[in-house]
Amino acid sequence: MEPIVRALNTRGGKIRFPAYIPVTTFGEEYPLDDLVRPYLPRLAQAMMVSYHYARNRNLSDRPNLPLLVDSGGFSALFKDARIRKRNGLGCIERTLDGSHQLLSPLDALDLQERIADVAFTLDFPIPPGTKPAEAKVRQALTIANAHWALANRRRSDLLLYACVQAWDAASARACARAYAGCPFDGIAIGGLVPRARDLVGVLSIVDAVRAEIGDKALHVFGLGKPDVVAELFRHGVDSVDSSSYVRLAVDGRLWSNPGARITDPSATDRLHLALCNLAMATGQTLPLGASRWLFSTSILQRLEEGQTDDSR
Repeated sequence: MEPIVRALNTRGGKIRFPAYIPVTTFGEEYPLDDLVRPYLPRLAQAMMVSYHYARNRNLSDRPNLPLLVDSGGFSALFKDARIRKRNGLGCIERTLDGSHQLLSPLDALDLQERIADVAFTLDFPIPPGTKPAEAKVRQALTIANAHWALANRRRSDLLLYACVQAWDAASARACARAYAGCPFDGIAIGGLVPRARDLVGVLSIVDAVRAEIGDKALHVFGLGKPDVVAELFRHGVDSVDSSSYVRLAVDGRLWSNPGARITDPSATDRLHLALCNLAMATGQTLPLGASRWLFSTSILQRLEEGQTDDSR
């Protein structure tokens, strides 16, 4: 008997699990993303963009892939951000260039319903060292926002993931339990990036959530290092998203050769490093044109023969 292949059926297509989902941005802040994006249909099953980078953008030329849109809740970590409670829900207030900005659960859901195939509820990260009282407030507001989004979703074909924010296994279990019996399409765990060095602790949180949610789809935000991802998949995670593949490329690095670095990489260098990194993460082969370019030039030779900086 062949094993059952788990998958997520979205309006934009099927995502087979386990899935490594690349993060992309729209706009001028990260130009490498614009260069990589045309290759995503060859190398990935879906793509992730944050509310923060998708709002007020024209995404009409995006690749033909399922689009996941998170709530932009990570902006609660910005220095100018404040978490506010309004009508029992959590919002993020910011002041930018003298103007006041508010991110509410309604703002996030409105954008997601316009452009997303998969959406994530507005959550509030709980960094290590957060005072217990503040941590509990952030978790309670995260849970309240998730229930609100589920009750107010208008598009029946928009898949909705409830977000878990926690500081240890016990609090993760409690947060996941708050969604028990609710028809969310999946559960997503946030706030693990600053805890990534403690892989045992990260996996204990994952295990606690998986034990509570049964067979629901489970996503983890932001952890993209291949060996860490492999552990997450072994512990029942269905999908992850990450921008690590491009961040390493900007720094002139390959996952397959982590000790070496191209100094002062050109835009073309960075593009092909990013494609190699993403291909390694997703288990795909590079597009033929990219492979020919890469191996007909000296990128690998430069990594191996001295245009490197092993000091990091």
